[in-house]
Amino acid sequence: MNINETIASLRESASNFAADFLPGLTPETVRLAVAVTLGLVAVSLFLVALRLLFGGRRKPGLAKRVNIARTLQQQGAIIDLLGNGDEIVAVRFVITAAASGRLQCEIIERLDVIRTPEGTDAVCVFAPVRAEGGQVNSFTARLIESDRSGRRVDRITLAAPSGYAMIPRRRHTRKRVADQQFIRVKLWAEDPYASDILFEDAAPHIGVNSLTPEGANQSANAVVNISNGGLGLSVQDRFIPETCAVGAAVTLNLFMFNFREKTFKPYWYSGSVRSMKTGRPGFTRMGIEFDGSAQPLGPAGGLRWTRFSDD
Repeated sequence: MNINETIASLRESASNFAADFLPGLTPETVRLAVAVTLGLVAVSLFLVALRLLFGGRRKPGLAKRVNIARTLQQQGAIIDLLGNGDEIVAVRFVITAAASGRLQCEIIERLDVIRTPEGTDAVCVFAPVRAEGGQVNSFTARLIESDRSGRRVDRITLAAPSGYAMIPRRRHTRKRVADQQFIRVKLWAEDPYASDILFEDAAPHIGVNSLTPEGANQSANAVVNISNGGLGLSVQDRFIPETCAVGAAVTLNLFMFNFREKTFKPYWYSGSVRSMKTGRPGFTRMGIEFDGSAQPLGPAGGLRWTRFSDD
């Protein structure tokens, strides 16, 4: 019996059953009802088959979150390990092995020392990856072995990531200052919009100048990093004014070497202290965010201050 004969037999059996069960219907109505019913059954079976075939497939390009670390390893993705509780990148690394609940990582660039203690969680940031549930660009993992242990100076070991997230990255990229002789800083713990100090002639509360003849008072201080949005300083504790605390307004005069003109050019900024953390013995790391700038008024002296807009 071929398929057509089978379908005809099923249709005839269904028609006879309907005629016996509902004797008041005409044969044409019975045949129509049977045809509609069989059509609905066929469509239902077709949809079930499609779901079985394609329902379990993920959209192309989406990674399961448990496999993101392995995906990053296969891509050779560069990952930033952030500092302990801040957004400063300590090192950049790639994952060389992801197995047995551990990530073996090789350091490819050092921007700071790793301040995250072994046994505590570290935040690692990478280029956004499409994953189930949305994009992610970071994971949190316990630092099992740091480069500071002395056994593997170019490697770190992380536990398997305990969570993934999409965190905002800073708008301005910080650059580490490798050579202090090309930048000088004067800082006053004063609000330039309210102070009557003549900053152009006043001695700074904090100075950074590696070539100053005044000795270690300024040359020991350093610019750790700088961006269009602010800078980080390493300052001797004994030179930090009591009024210089987190949230305090500051005035800065930066002298940065212009290699084309072979001279230092001055830049004036207003800002606020965003962070103060203990650095190496006797020093504090200060994070400062710019919120305005100034232009000299001319030969008569003075500065015209303007706050940055929020745009």
